[in-house]
Amino acid sequence: MIYVGLDVHKKYSKAGLFDPATGELSDLGDVPSRPEAIGQTLSGIAAPKCVVLEAGRSSHFLAAALEPLAEEVWMVDPTQVRALQKQSAKTDVRDAAAMAFWAAKGALKPIWRPAAATLDLRELTRGKTALVRLATRVRCMLRSLLARHGYECPARDLLSQKAQTWLEGVTLGGYAGLMLATLRGLLPILQQAADQFEEPIEKAAAQHMGAQRLMTIPGIGPFLGLALAVEIDDVHRFASPRKLRGYSGLDPRVIQSGPRDSRGPLTKRGNRWLRYAAVLASQRIAAMRQADPKLKRSFLNVAFRRGRNPAKVHCARLLLDLCHHLLLHEEAYQPPPTTDSHYQPAGRRASHVGHAPSTA
Repeated sequence: MIYVGLDVHKKYSKAGLFDPATGELSDLGDVPSRPEAIGQTLSGIAAPKCVVLEAGRSSHFLAAALEPLAEEVWMVDPTQVRALQKQSAKTDVRDAAAMAFWAAKGALKPIWRPAAATLDLRELTRGKTALVRLATRVRCMLRSLLARHGYECPARDLLSQKAQTWLEGVTLGGYAGLMLATLRGLLPILQQAADQFEEPIEKAAAQHMGAQRLMTIPGIGPFLGLALAVEIDDVHRFASPRKLRGYSGLDPRVIQSGPRDSRGPLTKRGNRWLRYAAVLASQRIAAMRQADPKLKRSFLNVAFRRGRNPAKVHCARLLLDLCHHLLLHEEAYQPPPTTDSHYQPAGRRASHVGHAPSTA
């Protein structure tokens, strides 16, 4: 097997080759970052060959296009490539050669590549998320503009009839008036664009078994169920719920040296879309009255000690644990027994775990 490393960029990519049989490591030079140009370069290499490229913005498209041209196509973690290079200088030529060399030595392993149908569903949920966040940003800009000029909208929803009637009476001079008109015109367009995703998401969620299982959790609707399911994809690739939490980037940084052992902020190294969906779901669960008792109780305990934002993150971790269990065992959510549904302090739950209460 001959290994070809590709350091992909927008216009041109660097290609490096390593032949384990001869130990030869060579530079193939610049290659246009188009499948046909890369295929022409690969056609001059004897089979069998393995193409190795870093995970990036266009890596899924490029890997799918190169599959007919090589026996194997690997996508690898860029952080692992950098960690294996014990050199201060970083160049594209060295990156391409390092991917080919370390893949041949077994130090690099291919990461998970979702199926084409899963990638298409991710475009649906991620597109909806991006449009909602854009609309939220425009809302914040509009309220900030009004506040800078002494106005506070009395309505909670800026697109409601009450808010629109109130905004008609607001007059700002100079360029502030132009900005106000621009934001008012932009907000309904973004909201309408986000709303048009609702029907396709509901249809897709109704046909996705993983989403259907996750939607049985109280507070999880079609959008969150589908978003969590397609971002997790095959749950069997996570050996434990802890691995799934690490994939989401919700685990804290660990700083340990001698007797010192501290936990820092979130690593945020992983799937940011999964992290966003999990935190959004935990925020919704926190606002519900008929939520899962364990998730709700954990949120309230952490919120009382450390605040609402750390509590949302903690609840999101437990939610991912629950999602891992339901998807792995192909089960629907089952509410806990009624004896465990009361939010009691930890010291008063001894009878639920087989310990008789003291009569002294």
